[in-house]
This record gives sequence, C-alpha cells and structure tokens, in this order.
Amino acid sequence: MKQYLGIIFSTIYALFFRILVEFNIVEINSWTYIILVPIIIGFIPFILNKKVFLESRVKSAFFPIISVSLFLIIAFVSRLEDLGCAIFLFPPYAFFSIIISMILRTIIQEHDHTDSSKNITKNSLLILAIPLLIGNIEKMIEKKEEQFTVSKKVIINIPKQKIWKRLYSVPDLTNYIENSAFNYFGFPNPVRSQYDKKSNIRLGYFTNGIVLSESVASSKQFEELSFKINVDKSDLKQSQTFSHILKNENLVFNNITYQLRNIDDDSTELILVCDYTIKSNLPFYGEFWSKKIILDFETKLLDALKKQNEKPRLR
Repeated sequence: MKQYLGIIFSTIYALFFRILVEFNIVEINSWTYIILVPIIIGFIPFILNKKVFLESRVKSAFFPIISVSLFLIIAFVSRLEDLGCAIFLFPPYAFFSIIISMILRTIIQEHDHTDSSKNITKNSLLILAIPLLIGNIEKMIEKKEEQFTVSKKVIINIPKQKIWKRLYSVPDLTNYIENSAFNYFGFPNPVRSQYDKKSNIRLGYFTNGIVLSESVASSKQFEELSFKINVDKSDLKQSQTFSHILKNENLVFNNITYQLRNIDDDSTELILVCDYTIKSNLPFYGEFWSKKIILDFETKLLDALKKQNEKPRLR
C-alpha cells in the first residue's frame, strides 16, 4: 500500500495548486502551473518510497501518468476544469512528471550507493514549496504580449446585401453547424445572436450556455462589420476555461470582423477575421492552441452561414 501513497499525495498536491488558482494565488497560464507543478508530481513518490521506483522503470513512468490522470479527472468532475482544458493540460503534465521521475531514478541509481530502502532526506520536502514561491514571483513579472490574426473565408452564392442583414442578428444555426473534435473536448458552437440597435449591443449565444456581450466597433455598409467583446458584461460562468482565459486577460479579442467582397452579382466572398492578443509567460503554448481553436470555430461558423444563407426560402 505504501508504494501507492505517491500517487495519492501527487494528486492532492496538484489539486491544491489548482485551488490556489481559484484564489488568484497562482496563475493557470504560467511556468509554475504548467511546468513546475508536474515536475514536483514526478518528484513526490521518491520522497515517500524511492525503493519501489529504483526497482521498476515501468512504475517510474506509469505512476506519474496515474497521478496526472486522477488529478485531471477530479478537476473535471468537480468543475474546476472544463474537459478541453483538462485535455490540454495532460501533455505537459504527463511529459514533465515522467521526465523528472526517470531522471531522478537514473541519478539515484548511479550516485546513491546507500541502502535504497531509505527515502530522500526530509530537507527535500522544501522542494514542494518552490512552485508556491516562484508562482508568486511570476505574478509580479509583466507578461509577454503577442498579437495574432486568424482569418477564414467562404464563398456564398447570394448577393452581399442579403448576407449583411444576417450578420448583426444571426438566426439559429443549430441545423447548419457541424461538430468537430474540439466540441467533444467541451468547446461550444455558436447558436444565434441578437442585436439591439438602440444599445449597440449584440448578444451571442453558445451551446454550453455562454453568452458573449459584443458591441459594434465599426461598420461600413455591405463591406465590413467589426465587433468587440465586452468580457465584464458577458456571461461566462458556464465555462471555467473561458472565464479564466478571458477575465484574466490571458487572451484578449481585439476585434472580430466580417468582410464582404463581391464575386459577381449573385455570389459573395465572406471573410471572418479574428484579431487577438495573448498575454502569457508561456505564449508559445497559448499560440499553438488558440490558432487551432479559433480557426476551427471560424470554419464551422462560416460554413453554417453559407448553408443558412443559401437555403431556398419560401416566397
């Protein structure tokens, strides 16, 4: 039973830091949470009983994976994480915890000639506090900002004047939009939007209950229409991922713009451009996933708008 204490304590340790994120003590999009915490997950079992891991290379690799999996499952079930965020966390958590576990095993085998049943010195417990210290220091460091643009276009076989009417208030897309792998990871599809001309506010409704409040930033009739998301007025409580990313400004949508170009009298090129900024100590990780998720979203939305606008209407 003692050999499994490493799994239990590693899981508890990871959950402890996830709870610290809720209290804004540690940031979720940081070196501390993405890299240091999984490193400690790989280290904890050696504190408790290094003999087990010195005798088995399989356990050195497999136990960290079990700890990481248990942590993410509990975080998902308890609604600390959405499924998508849990899936995105799994690769770095599994990688760094396994790497440090295998490195420790190799170092101890080569340099520790004492009785392998003895555990690592109690002074090593201080290592468990390192992420907490560095996490607080990291919060004081100004985040790196990088701006990105993702665009997608589609040709719709109707005049742009007719498409224009449906860009402010988009009718229900449920029967037109397709699911993708990201939807199975918990990321929502757009359902519809409703525009109030008096307040200049458009409410965008999504399948997971999120409601985005958007204002019209600029408009050039039949040519270009830009929206800006107002995070404070949006309802994000149904998604931990969106709430953390948008409210903490890890990702800031600068403008979401529709552009319309005439192909001929009966067809239009509709372009959707998302201009956004990533503020993070780990911009490369955010850049990788944000581009994939936003492009997937744009592709599905434009395809749905094409189907919806081209559908024959009763006269």
